[in-house]
Amino acid sequence: MAAKVNLSLLIDELESRFEDWHSYLHRETGTITTISHEILTKAEDEEPIEELEDWEQTEYSMAVDILENPTHYLTLPDREEINEYRMMENFCYSLKDGHAQDRLLMAIQGRGAFRRFKDQVNTLGIAGEWYSFRMECYMEFARDWCKFHELEYE
Repeated sequence: MAAKVNLSLLIDELESRFEDWHSYLHRETGTITTISHEILTKAEDEEPIEELEDWEQTEYSMAVDILENPTHYLTLPDREEINEYRMMENFCYSLKDGHAQDRLLMAIQGRGAFRRFKDQVNTLGIAGEWYSFRMECYMEFARDWCKFHELEYE
């Protein structure tokens, strides 16, 4: 029987996704492994492991396992799939205060939207509300992802 996915750990990983890094969930153990794009490419190209630093060799071995056993792993969603911009937009529309809503909707337009949004929620004194809303969005996303992949979670 497969281990249950720890939603807290999954959400932590989803929140900290970086470009050039790939994260995988092992279907049986529920563990999450993160591999750099560079090491994954070296494993795909079957480059000699001896040329790597010790810490890279461990990562390389995990990459090889992922490549050789693709059905054992699920690739975690990337930032585009999570769509934190949509979370900010939905938060804006959830606000009852029209003034705050207008300020935040203006803040998320154009380049620098994330920084301006963060500045505005702090200025408006609603950062706590935003972070609670954001966490609930991540929780819902993680639950839906687990259900889609028929994974039990806790």
